[in-house]
Amino acid sequence: MFTPGEFDRWAENYDSEVERGQGLPFEGYAGVLERVFQRAGVRPGLSVLDLGCGTGNLTARFVQAGCRVWGSDFSAEMLKIARRKVPGARFFQHQLGNPLPADVPQHYARMVSAYVFHHFDQAGKIALLTHLRNHLEPGGWIVIGDIAFPNAEARQQAKQAAADAWDEEPYWLVEDDLPALRAAGFQAAFEPVSFCAGVFLIQPEMA
Repeated sequence: MFTPGEFDRWAENYDSEVERGQGLPFEGYAGVLERVFQRAGVRPGLSVLDLGCGTGNLTARFVQAGCRVWGSDFSAEMLKIARRKVPGARFFQHQLGNPLPADVPQHYARMVSAYVFHHFDQAGKIALLTHLRNHLEPGGWIVIGDIAFPNAEARQQAKQAAADAWDEEPYWLVEDDLPALRAAGFQAAFEPVSFCAGVFLIQPEMA
């Protein structure tokens, strides 16, 4: 698991690295963010929380669409850049899994995230989503763009191809994680965008 300090040190170079969008882990980065935005089904005035917003690349899309947007991240340096780039959003420092600060809205029509959840193992992903669904407005949903592989074989092939560039993270395995999400009470679907990334659409099952 990465620490805030590591992301603080990465902040100044983050955008230049992800925007290249080549190879692991950011192949198709721009396409992933665009698809998250599309699957969120936005309209002006919609309340959106961007989880692990980093430098605000995903946040900006929702602000430009006229949404009311809050962005959270655990890195102070990432947030400094996000505030400079996206002055129309409201940003706050926050560790995923902890209670939301009392001075921000407690419910949102959409929660979105890009390249964050792969730092958590499957149990951690489920626990985090179970916590977050308590902060969704009725009828709301969660859209996650992230590093993901269809199965363990595809993950192993990517690992071998990446060689020394591979980071040993609990990346999503779609064939395992979709059933786990459904067993935890979510409607869940996945759309691939590149060989190593795609978009999850997650919504609580109706009672």
